[in-house]
Amino acid sequence: MRQAILAKLRDWTGRWGVARRARLKLRDWVARSGPPRWEATRDDLAFRYLRGDGVEIGALYNPLRVPSAARVRYVDHAGLDELQKIYPEHDWVMAPDVIDEGERLGKFADESLDFVIANHMLEHVEDRIEALHNFLRVLPPGGILFLTLPDARHTFDGRRTRTTIEHLLRDHDEGPQVSRREHYEDIARIIDCVPEEQVAERADEIAADPARHHFHVWELETFLDLIFVLRLPVDVEAAQVTELEFAVILRKNPDKPSDTITAPWPARRSTSSPRHTPP
Repeated sequence: MRQAILAKLRDWTGRWGVARRARLKLRDWVARSGPPRWEATRDDLAFRYLRGDGVEIGALYNPLRVPSAARVRYVDHAGLDELQKIYPEHDWVMAPDVIDEGERLGKFADESLDFVIANHMLEHVEDRIEALHNFLRVLPPGGILFLTLPDARHTFDGRRTRTTIEHLLRDHDEGPQVSRREHYEDIARIIDCVPEEQVAERADEIAADPARHHFHVWELETFLDLIFVLRLPVDVEAAQVTELEFAVILRKNPDKPSDTITAPWPARRSTSSPRHTPP
């Protein structure tokens, strides 16, 4: 009787083991049969890194899926009714809990959040250096900054010149108005493909449009260059390219050599920094 029970147990274990291995092989084959999917990558990173209380900036129609251990408030620059007027192409947008400029987060105290989510938001910001400073300002040591941006190689920005660090420093030092018109004309020429004689008129139309356009254009490498050149007080926890975007997870680490914690950004501006006319 004992031998019969053991033989049956081995039989069941072997069959279930084979089935499990087959399922795992099928899962791996599906996962590796194409480029990483942006939705799955976002989910994986969110469930790995997000805990506690945080905000998502500019979620609109695609808020990030987060684990139960993460509690999110939604921040946008306008109320729900106005957002629906600005973005009529979307049937549904997330109602903001807090109306605030996402690049400033002026309604949030220092070190008051466990994480900040900004998906496809920074390309719309004119002074990205100020935005990164404020994201880190509201995070405590160990807080998470969750970023995704469109990969310029695979979007309508593909033919635009990648934004340089010198360009960003100039916008930060002198104010983004110094290059704003050039961005509008760049969009008119390269994305809208209007004839040269119509560029000025089209740029005026873009400037009057309440929708927020792509001021800056990056790939993962050029974005990471910015993080390292600015000597941000962060650890890079993850950097992942998918088929349409790239994701970067930064963890605030005030022990990193950096001047961004003790001094506001205007105090570190220098006229000796290299400058050139932005593209």
